Amino acid sequence: MYGYISIYFQPTDEELKSYLYYYCGLCHSLKGDLGVIYRPFIIREVVFFMMLQNPISSVEKFKCPFATFKTRYKPKTIDFIKPYSFLNLLIIYGKMLDFKYENAHVPQKMINNFREKLSSFFDAPFIEEFESYIQLQQRVEQLSLDLDEYAKPSIKIMELLFQKFFSDSYLDVIPIIIAYLVYMLDSIYDFERDIKRKKFNAISQAFNVNNILNLEKDQKERLLFTYDLCAKELIEKIDFFAEYNNHLSKKIASFSLIYHREKITHILNGGKSHEQPKNYSKLPKTRRLQKPVFKLPKQ
Repeated sequence: MYGYISIYFQPTDEELKSYLYYYCGLCHSLKGDLGVIYRPFIIREVVFFMMLQNPISSVEKFKCPFATFKTRYKPKTIDFIKPYSFLNLLIIYGKMLDFKYENAHVPQKMINNFREKLSSFFDAPFIEEFESYIQLQQRVEQLSLDLDEYAKPSIKIMELLFQKFFSDSYLDVIPIIIAYLVYMLDSIYDFERDIKRKKFNAISQAFNVNNILNLEKDQKERLLFTYDLCAKELIEKIDFFAEYNNHLSKKIASFSLIYHREKITHILNGGKSHEQPKNYSKLPKTRRLQKPVFKLPKQ
C-alpha cells in the first residue's frame, strides 16, 4: 500500500534538489517529532503531498550519514512538516491494523504506542473514524462482491485524509481516483503472494481465479481501462489541488503512472512482479531501474 509515486526518470539537478528538499525535510521531521526509529519509513506519497502544498524556502545543505555522507538538501525550518510526519505515521498505523485483522502477529504494545503518538496530533473522533474504515475493509473482504465494492473502504480512507489535509482545495473525484489506483496496484502486485499465503486478494475474489493468468481477456482489459482512466484523470486534475511545484509534481506523477502501467501489463501477460517490464526500456528519458532514481549530482 502506497509508495507508488516517486522519481522514475533521470531528474535534472534542480529537480532532484527540489525533491530532496521535501524528502529529507520529512526525514528530519520524523526524527524530531516521533524519534529516529521512524526515519526509514518515509511514504513517498506524503512527500508528494508536501510538494503540492508548500513552497521551497531557505534551503539548507548537509551531509547525510544515512546516505554515506553525500550532500542532501532540506528546509532550514521544518516546523511546517509536522502534520505530514503524523500523516506518515497514520498510514503506517493503518497498515499495522490491517495486518492485525488478517491475524498476523502484531504486538498490541506496538499498536498502542502508535495510537498514543497519533493522539498527540489527531483528535479522538478522527482516529476512530480512520480505524472504523480499516475494520470496514476487513468486513467487506469477507463478502463476494464486485471489484469496485472492495475499493470503497479505501475511498473512505482517502476522502478522510484529503478532508483533513487539503480542506476545500481539491475536487471530490481526486480521493476516489487515488484510492482506485492504489487498491488496484496493491491487488495486482500482491496477487501471487496473497494466494500463496491464503490471504484475501480483491482480484482473485472478484473474478474467482487463483492464477492471474486465468483472468479472461475482458477482465484484464477492464483492469487496464480502469487504471488508464484514473491515471488520465489524476494528471489532468493535479492543477486543481497543486498550490506549488505544479510542473515537477505532474512530471513525477506522469512517469510514475507510466512505469506502473507497463509493470502491471507485464504481470497480467505472465511476467513476475519483481521483473522489469520489457517495454519499460522504450519509454523516453527513463532508466531501467527497479527502484526510483536517487543519484545526486557531483559536487
